[in-house]
Amino acid sequence: MRHRIYTTSEKAWEAMLEAIRGARKAVYLELYILDDDSRGHEFFKALEDASLRGVRVVALLDVVGSFDLLSNAVAGLRAAGAEALFCSFFWKRLHRKVLIVDGGAADARAFIGGVNVGKKYARWRDLQVEVRGAVVQSAIRSFARVYRRCGGQAPIEQAAGVSGPARRGVFRKARLWFVDHGIGTRRKELRRHYGARLDAARQSVVIVTPYLFPPRWLIARLHQAMIRGVRVEVIMPKSTDHRIVDSINRSYAACLNELGASCFFTEGMNHAKAMLVDRAVGVIGSQNFDRLSFEWNIEAGVFFDDPAMVRDLAAIIDAWRAEALPAYRTGIRFRWYDIPMAFFLRLFGLVPVE
Repeated sequence: MRHRIYTTSEKAWEAMLEAIRGARKAVYLELYILDDDSRGHEFFKALEDASLRGVRVVALLDVVGSFDLLSNAVAGLRAAGAEALFCSFFWKRLHRKVLIVDGGAADARAFIGGVNVGKKYARWRDLQVEVRGAVVQSAIRSFARVYRRCGGQAPIEQAAGVSGPARRGVFRKARLWFVDHGIGTRRKELRRHYGARLDAARQSVVIVTPYLFPPRWLIARLHQAMIRGVRVEVIMPKSTDHRIVDSINRSYAACLNELGASCFFTEGMNHAKAMLVDRAVGVIGSQNFDRLSFEWNIEAGVFFDDPAMVRDLAAIIDAWRAEALPAYRTGIRFRWYDIPMAFFLRLFGLVPVE
């Protein structure tokens, strides 16, 4: 299994741009946020150049997350012959961050994780995993489904050299599997995967999330694990990019601490979305630990039990935890309005996410 995990937005961008510039057959991109700034223009230029040299280029962007691009920012991309579609649903957001390059070729690879594109995110910690092998075909089939829902009509699978029916099953005998969540019958895939892994936990669960707003069933699953003696840890940033979310994070950190979990706060923004169970199974994806990701948004991630990938993720998480402070040592004061604010936002499902 060939893989590489990138731990900052900039490192992921460099690798993604290199892959686009070297593409020979196809480039498929799904992004929640692609900003109309110097960083975004680097991606547009790479995509335009790829299209002009005959590479099939398709970009799917969320109409809310990439709202600034609704002017003329995509004109050059379309003029170069690429497809750029804005995905618009009533409540559902296209929250994925996926890049697939040369799909179907021997060197096909996919980048999957939480990395958006824009100057604002340059110094953020994040996770984006580059994978190769059969999992890329699953990512392409998933991309094709979203593409059709967003109005695309060309045959994505054929263009990428992929054929045959999609293989189903939650936990196949594979070292790495792609989680396709939020489209059609796959509306609850994340809940199914997380629930199964949390129920199977025996020693430890470590969660990394920028936004801690778990649905009730997820809190219950964590609590049940703690009752069985599982050590549960949550790592989140001390200050996020949304002040209102800081209030929510404090509220749920206090709640989980009361149940027996250990919550840690890091300095600087950490936008990574990951989970490590028993140091044997890892998760990296676009999903936040909130109701929107598990119940509404279109998300994508990878679950894996490949020993090398698990070791790499564990080393990253261990380093972040070593730098973090337990909630009780951060000096963060839980304000009187934190819990009612979290309750109000839970009632209406109103949480800003990126």
